[in-house]
Amino acid sequence: MANIWSEEELLAAMYLYTLLPFGRLHKGTREIVILAERLERTPSSVAMKLGNFASLDPAHQARGVKGLSGASRADRAVWSMFAASWAESVERAADAYDKIIGASAETPEVEATLPGLSPLIPPSGPTEVTRAVRGRRGQDWFRKALDVAYEQRCAVSGCALPELLVASHIVRWADDEVNRLNPHNGLLLSTIHDRAFETGHLAFTDDHRVLISKKVLQAPEPFLRQALGSYDGAPMRLPNRFIPDTKFLRQHRESRFLG
Repeated sequence: MANIWSEEELLAAMYLYTLLPFGRLHKGTREIVILAERLERTPSSVAMKLGNFASLDPAHQARGVKGLSGASRADRAVWSMFAASWAESVERAADAYDKIIGASAETPEVEATLPGLSPLIPPSGPTEVTRAVRGRRGQDWFRKALDVAYEQRCAVSGCALPELLVASHIVRWADDEVNRLNPHNGLLLSTIHDRAFETGHLAFTDDHRVLISKKVLQAPEPFLRQALGSYDGAPMRLPNRFIPDTKFLRQHRESRFLG
């Protein structure tokens, strides 16, 4: 009989899936090898599980990219759980991943190399401290998931300097607790485009084209015309997964855009 995956194992695998590029979902990838060792499974079986998740990913389906075709009912249930509640699901998956990867005391140096993995911090002290730790971990996952999805490039300019990139929320963190960790509510933007988006000088259409405010378009400064105005009407650099949700883009545009 096949070695059935537990819910905890599936959550850990899904967590890793969100933080690996599609081209690295193979048995030779270091992170997959390490997870397989902790699970006492083969790298091929872990890679296959991640391939099953890829087959369920709407972004890959839209691009005609196929993962494996053997997704189980349990795989689909995990995918549906994430789609229904990213914040809760990411927290549970991160807990499962940390527990599995951190189970061996001799691997602290490995923990630091894994994408999206924070050091194992057992809950202790006041509830507020635990919440702060979980909040930071969630924000760290959000940034790294967007880094992978956008291939570390600004969705407007294509800027590829990590120090100048910001994981932006389309609907503000403070305005929508449910979608704080929903990667479809995220954009990877350069600092200037993030600030322009936040202040209403930049927005996106439902078909993912850039909108620049009239104030910027009419500004006499060459810098503004080049850094912002030149992108008016240009297509967004779409991510390879976690396509920005139209309803979030529309909410931002209708409530904050100054155009």
